[in-house]
Amino acid sequence: MSETPLSPAVQVILNRPYHRVISGEPVDGYIASVLELDGCVTAGATPEEALRNLDEAMAAWIESALAHGDKIPDPHEGPVRLSA
Repeated sequence: MSETPLSPAVQVILNRPYHRVISGEPVDGYIASVLELDGCVTAGATPEEALRNLDEAMAAWIESALAHGDKIPDPHEGPVRLSA
């Protein structure tokens, strides 16, 4: 994550059980997204890098939503079935 400390409100939301999804392959890289946070997407050369980048993308998404007074969706409860 970046060197700038996160506000307590952002940190609380980041700790909620959002569904993170990674797809891709070693040749093309990996895409990571959060199902509940529309447009919260990032990429990485490895799955681990994509997940690290996703933490930063989520923090930026949440900070922007809070700054604009947008509703932040709750995490889905239980498992989520992805369609092909």
